[in-house]
Amino acid sequence: MSKVTIIGKGRGWEEAPLDSLTWGITQLILRRPVDRVIDMNDYTLWGPVEADEADQAKVLAAERGVEYIDRSNYPLIDVIEFFDTDYFSNTVDYAIALALIEGYGEIRLYGVNMEVGSEYYFEKAGVEFWVGMALGRGVKVVVHGQHSTIMRTKDGLLYGFENSQRERVL
Repeated sequence: MSKVTIIGKGRGWEEAPLDSLTWGITQLILRRPVDRVIDMNDYTLWGPVEADEADQAKVLAAERGVEYIDRSNYPLIDVIEFFDTDYFSNTVDYAIALALIEGYGEIRLYGVNMEVGSEYYFEKAGVEFWVGMALGRGVKVVVHGQHSTIMRTKDGLLYGFENSQRERVL
């Protein structure tokens, strides 16, 4: 079974293994080596610091021969037509959808926390939607990190019971 590790920039990104296929979200390549960068941000809407980091990430990816997928070369129409949805709330969503299109049998997430109190919390539903798309297609999804709120209830308990949710290997 082919596996891909998608690494966000949230807490726990540094725990991702170095010995497997890795896709870095946005400027993660500035922190560690990755095999592919996925960055779907529109930096004309962001400030100069973020745009400068994105430019640095592109240069570093080119120097290392790492594929850099952004809004200009992501197969958006193919993905939307294949899944019959255009529900994307962040770059992680696009990465999961691409992993599904490319046929990976296991997706591992590190540093994808969608923590309360951050802008990412408002994007959590999108990641969970795409995790559900993966599960519905028989793809194993492993969410790493104690700080991740993906596929977690607000109190970590199975609704209607006092039992903790099972380990987040879905």
